[in-house]
Amino acid sequence: MKTDVVIVGGGLIGCATAYYLAKKKSNVIVIEKDAGVGLQASGRNAGMVRQQARKAALPLAMASVRLWAALAQELENDLGYTRTGYLKIALDEAGVAVLENEMAWEHAHGLTEVRMLSPDECRDKIIGLTDRVVAGKFCPTDGIANPMLVTPAYARAAQRLGAEIKTRTTVTGLLRQGSAVRGVTTEQGEIEAEVVVNAAGPWACHLNESIGCATPITPGLSQLMFTERRAHNLVCPVGVLGFGGYFVPTHAGNMVLGISGVPNKYGYSTRVEYSDITAKAAQMLEILPWLSQVSVIRTMSGITEYTPDGEPYIGAVPGTRGFFTAVGFHGQGFCLGPIVGKILADLITGKESSISLATFKPDRFARVQG
Repeated sequence: MKTDVVIVGGGLIGCATAYYLAKKKSNVIVIEKDAGVGLQASGRNAGMVRQQARKAALPLAMASVRLWAALAQELENDLGYTRTGYLKIALDEAGVAVLENEMAWEHAHGLTEVRMLSPDECRDKIIGLTDRVVAGKFCPTDGIANPMLVTPAYARAAQRLGAEIKTRTTVTGLLRQGSAVRGVTTEQGEIEAEVVVNAAGPWACHLNESIGCATPITPGLSQLMFTERRAHNLVCPVGVLGFGGYFVPTHAGNMVLGISGVPNKYGYSTRVEYSDITAKAAQMLEILPWLSQVSVIRTMSGITEYTPDGEPYIGAVPGTRGFFTAVGFHGQGFCLGPIVGKILADLITGKESSISLATFKPDRFARVQG
């Protein structure tokens, strides 16, 4: 079997890349080990499309939000996307200084709509918010989307343009010709391609290492609680500095209560730690006391990716022709997915990225001996 581009991984990055390549008339095959696309972190997250508190990835997040604005129309699918804004609060003066420093960075990089809020303004926005709030920071162009809709929508749009999605297929290695990658081997056979894209999330580092490029990734665990559907006062996502949790509304009326990611002590596991859930749920009542009247109806977890510097690996792997990677997003992949897919498609077809990727070089850590 032959094609122009093989993409390893059917998450949001992989399917978005396939779509933008298919728009450019490239022949694309996406290979996914699971029974469907978007079944790992791309579909197991809280659905925040957030620019605030980004570091090097802020320009990517801002560009991605511009794509999100018209994405449902482009993909011909409801994505549950709304610009709700995002409120980040501080519970002490040290936290206020952190928010002010973040805002200075954001303003300097063009996210000028971010502003500080007083405690009263925070409580006006989120009725019933704790009296402990000292200050807040709000970005009106942040928002939410439904993670279970977005990746499948990209996959279907790519398929309409001729891309092929091969599920229940595991990549076992790369086809090599000198310094060039010429395809992949799978449990079902070989697929030859001019270009291979490694977008396999936390499973990606082994494939990158096989060509001598170390992209260290530690798997993490992000745990979520979903409440019953009912009227509530949560009009936008709320993050709390130093709290290790966050609150996200949905269009259906449920709320997502998230626990900040931690190292995945079981490796590549989506096991829910109910002791963590119970402890964090009790703490969340301190932030939104009216949650005591709301029932949690289910829980879920996803495997996140941690890199040593907290930033992803994006671009061509130096010293190897025909091999690109986009992995290690450190919890940023849902927001960044559309723009990263578009940039990869541009790079693969010979167009330079309009956003600097210098910070995200795949080989920025020591190359391994091949």
